[in-house]
Amino acid sequence: MTIWSAEIKDLVKLWQSFKGLHPILEKELKKLISTSDENMVLVYARRCLEVIITDLSERELKRPRGTEPLKGLIDRLNKEEKIPYNITVSMQNLNSLSTFGAHPKDFDPRQVKPVILDLTTIIDWYLKYAGSRDIGVTKSESTEDDRTVLLQQVKKYLNPKSVILMVSGILLACILVIVTLVTFDIIGGGKQAKAGLIESLVVLPFDNFTGDDQLEYFVSGMHSSLITDIGKISGLRIICKTSSNAYKNADISVREIASELNVDAVIEADVMCLGDSICVRFKLISALPEEKILWTGDFKEEKSQILQLYNRVTKKIANEIRVKLTPQEEIMLTESKTVNTEAYDDYMKGQYYLDKFEMDALEKATEYFNSAIQKDPGWAPPYAGLAEVGSYQMQSSRVPPSIAIPKIYINLNRALELDPNSANSHYVKAFISVWTEWNWEKGEEEFLKAIELNPSYALSRIFYAHLLMILHRSDEALEQAKLALELDPMRPLILGLYGEVLMHLGYYQEAITQAKKAISIEDHSIAYGCLQQAYYALGEYEKSFEAWKHNAWWNDEVVDSIEKIFHEQGYFAAIEAIIKVNEEVAQKGGQISVSGQANRYLKVKKYDKALDYLEKGYSIHDANTPYIALLPIQYKQLKDNPRFIELLKKMNLPL
Repeated sequence: MTIWSAEIKDLVKLWQSFKGLHPILEKELKKLISTSDENMVLVYARRCLEVIITDLSERELKRPRGTEPLKGLIDRLNKEEKIPYNITVSMQNLNSLSTFGAHPKDFDPRQVKPVILDLTTIIDWYLKYAGSRDIGVTKSESTEDDRTVLLQQVKKYLNPKSVILMVSGILLACILVIVTLVTFDIIGGGKQAKAGLIESLVVLPFDNFTGDDQLEYFVSGMHSSLITDIGKISGLRIICKTSSNAYKNADISVREIASELNVDAVIEADVMCLGDSICVRFKLISALPEEKILWTGDFKEEKSQILQLYNRVTKKIANEIRVKLTPQEEIMLTESKTVNTEAYDDYMKGQYYLDKFEMDALEKATEYFNSAIQKDPGWAPPYAGLAEVGSYQMQSSRVPPSIAIPKIYINLNRALELDPNSANSHYVKAFISVWTEWNWEKGEEEFLKAIELNPSYALSRIFYAHLLMILHRSDEALEQAKLALELDPMRPLILGLYGEVLMHLGYYQEAITQAKKAISIEDHSIAYGCLQQAYYALGEYEKSFEAWKHNAWWNDEVVDSIEKIFHEQGYFAAIEAIIKVNEEVAQKGGQISVSGQANRYLKVKKYDKALDYLEKGYSIHDANTPYIALLPIQYKQLKDNPRFIELLKKMNLPL
């Protein structure tokens, strides 16, 4: 019997009282009252709070929650007096304590009881609140009678002439108040957006009007940098660069773009000059109910001060749409930074190649990042770029961990030493913590830090979703994956990784849809890998084999021979043939994916051979080894396999 059994009983009564009325809250609360795991009690309590806060945001703040943290919404609801103060306190307590669900080492089980008590208080209030708004408060007859008497008294004492005079006086007073407010800029006077109307933006690709097409890489880099800068504002959802780039030179209206990306406004920018100085004209356009220019601004800045330019523009946009900046955001946007102009040029070129995510392009990115470091060794971003290159090379099994890891750490540590508030550096540190160190707690801490510094950073959210999936925290994984997709809906990498989340959670058809969407934009290995696994799970072996062909690294002759075996002897004979080719490559000293080879042995039910490769992946610290926690979903025979269980224990993964 748990020490909070009595408190759970009160929650059960509440749950029974509203069954069928609030299905989402009912579902989350049912999970809470059904578990005896103290950590999961906290996790599900937080999910219940999220359901309630999300609804309150739409009802009272008149906007969707988006990516804003719960604390910010609770503070805003309190500040605008939308909820009673005692409920605010309970929400703050629950929000704070429930985070320990993800960090059991820093947690005392006795802290569960106050969480349950606070949740009971919140839900009890919320049910009354929701009932009064959904059903409506019936006015009593006595109240209606009182209103009738009052109206009769007013009519008796006010003749038509006096009514006209009184109304005229009221109107005149209102006009004077409005004029005063506009004059002193207390209200916008049509020049600014009303607070809360714009909560999501897309920064469209910058137009290059310099007359020099060779500067396109720099203009593209400016576009990316501004998105990163604006993304630091927690009160806004900012579409990421790849999805924004899909609309470069697109012949469609602002309203259509906004509708497709589900945003409230767009930012357009024209780069007019680019030399020792940079000249840019910005335009902020609201999309609904009609296209309307809210603000235009011309900026000229010395190239060495370009980082200041991004800060100034970000702050100006926040002011124009009346988004309140947190104290930390205010500090970040007022920091004074200069950069060597040649180093900045090289960094922009490095970013250009890094974004291509191809092996040859990553080599070019490495060259440019190193060149930037030589020219400005005290500037953090190129070091973070090198760390990111190394992590991608290792994750794709193109560079062994023994070579990649030392280089990654040298560059990452230097980047964080120079700029501790870099969301990108914390994202890379999280990535390395999970897929290199296999330190799940540290990885989660760094992902949350990266998301705090830039809530609109889609890569942080999608890889955090993968960590949550590995840890069997499925609901949280799906939530983060959906947020990532909202932020970057046109990026094949995000679509492919989102498809993998869906696939591992058993949503095979939905995973196939996302993977196909990714491939419709660009041939992408992760998307094809997702298709291969999802089709296999559904027993559609021909489609699974076709997806494999797109990812095969071998020459056409080898692929053709395996395809012949597939058509003559079937899918599993083809898998045996692929295994054989891989074994021959490995014997000759070639590099193969050990996790991929293990997966093939599992398909043909050679579990001992599969375990040999899984254990090899552990011994060489293969970057894909953490995903073994998900294998029993498809291969149930592993659940009771002693070797597999021992491997999970060694990696501190959930059994």
